Amino acid sequence: MSIQAVITNLVLRYQFKRAGRGPLNVHKARHMVNKVAQRNPPTPKDIAHTPLAGRTGAGLCSAEWLSVANPQRTVLYFHGGGYFFCGLDTHRPTCAYLARTAQARVLSVDYRMAPEHVFPAAVNDAVAWWKELLDQGFNPAEVVFAGDSAGGGLALACMLAAREQGLPLPAAAVLFSPWTDLSCSGETMRSQADVDVMFNPDSLPQAAALYLVGQPSTTPLASPLFADLHGLPPLMIHASEHEILLSDA
Repeated sequence: MSIQAVITNLVLRYQFKRAGRGPLNVHKARHMVNKVAQRNPPTPKDIAHTPLAGRTGAGLCSAEWLSVANPQRTVLYFHGGGYFFCGLDTHRPTCAYLARTAQARVLSVDYRMAPEHVFPAAVNDAVAWWKELLDQGFNPAEVVFAGDSAGGGLALACMLAAREQGLPLPAAAVLFSPWTDLSCSGETMRSQADVDVMFNPDSLPQAAALYLVGQPSTTPLASPLFADLHGLPPLMIHASEHEILLSDA
């Protein structure tokens, strides 16, 4: 493991895992990640940053484009954060990096979150933006869905919902440590609890409860692990062997 990875793991364990112990505090979690986001470097000059205001009448939440000058493909990105925190600001560096390395334009979606907006609000927002891209003439064969953690689960849920509605599907999806099982029943939820540097297994069921508000935790559009995945495009799934979401991946 590189020295950079060692330092990053120590910071995550100190800032995030320790803060996630005990009862879930939405305000505290949002405040913490927003403070971190304020220290993010500015968007690189070679990446165009275009904010998009939400359009309530069209059912669209706010979003933003991050794009290279001559994009070769499009990425529809959904940020992580347990469906209750993080957002465009926290994930802008990630999306800018994806735009540059993939020579793409990345649309980062500011979907509604719990506890103010519960399931299926996030899924509805994701599908609404996919419909908008299709209406604007984007070629599905040149679009990839992507997301991390809860956003990875949301990317998968968006494809499931699109399939149910008879919409075209993207060419592929890339999921980074996706949270796909809101029942938190995966074996690594327990076996990797001590070595995971970021998450406490006790905090995820609390986040799931905020999002689901009494609905079954195995509902496929909330927990795509329990869905029939037939007909979906190829998936590239990344996860560490030292994280509690490995079973979800």
